Amino acid sequence: MSFVNNNTSIKALRLLGVPLSQPFNSCAWTMLQLNVPFQIKIAVPGNKSSKIGTRHENFLSLTKHRSTQVPILIDNNNDNDNGSENFVLTESAAILTYLCERYGSCDNNDNDGPKLYASPGTQRKAMIDSYMHWHHTNTRLVSKLFGGKIKPEWKATLSTDEDKFIQNVMASIDTGWLQQQQSELESESKTTYIGGFNKPSIADILAYGELSTVTMTNLLDIDENKFKNLSSWMNTMSNLPYHDEAHVALSTLGDLNGSSSNDNCTIIPSIAKRLGAATKAGIASYENAQSNYRTIITSSSL
Repeated sequence: MSFVNNNTSIKALRLLGVPLSQPFNSCAWTMLQLNVPFQIKIAVPGNKSSKIGTRHENFLSLTKHRSTQVPILIDNNNDNDNGSENFVLTESAAILTYLCERYGSCDNNDNDGPKLYASPGTQRKAMIDSYMHWHHTNTRLVSKLFGGKIKPEWKATLSTDEDKFIQNVMASIDTGWLQQQQSELESESKTTYIGGFNKPSIADILAYGELSTVTMTNLLDIDENKFKNLSSWMNTMSNLPYHDEAHVALSTLGDLNGSSSNDNCTIIPSIAKRLGAATKAGIASYENAQSNYRTIITSSSL
């Protein structure tokens, strides 16, 4: 599913990271929904020895503050605001808002595409921003469930307090963020998204990125009897445009429950192979998904 806009005539953006990174995937999925052409440049989180690692000088030199985090967005559709040929941006929430504002996905944009962000000074924008600030110290921490399976230095077993924290996060989304009706119009809607609005936003995409990673790999079960709103929202999100294409890496990776070893702090070889296969499949899926709107590809090496 795609819409007609002028984004297909722009130079392809570059997104650095890997499809199994939750923030990376949220940004890449958003770009698909906006029909923004982009190329993926692999950057392996935490790796220093490889030239494609995020702690290698090749990656560190991309930003003045020498970021080690993915994703990084590089946009060379220069508007001369900073006098640089390439605009480099870090932090997933900032990247998501930039993409929407730059490439026509706000409520005040005159196109038939998704309105994943809101106009300045509106309550919808304030609520979206509010969730994305909250996200970093709440929903984002659910990633420990996933990281514990693929990073030997992380513990896969959660403490009682950590498990309680995750349950509280799900409860906050279930009865809080998904139940904040903003107007009579929204209250009449059968579908409620984060902030209580009747259409999805980048806040939903960011939240879903974390939760889908652990549900699709069988690391977290969302009890639909306990979290009715959250469960319904997860199902609704799975029907958004390009959902399946954006989550091929996770579906390829499959069940991770009981698939790691922390006794000797090593990654089981079969898991390492699965990670590689999932990454390859995810990148191919993103490339194929763009085939119906990506007309101009600008190749550029880092």
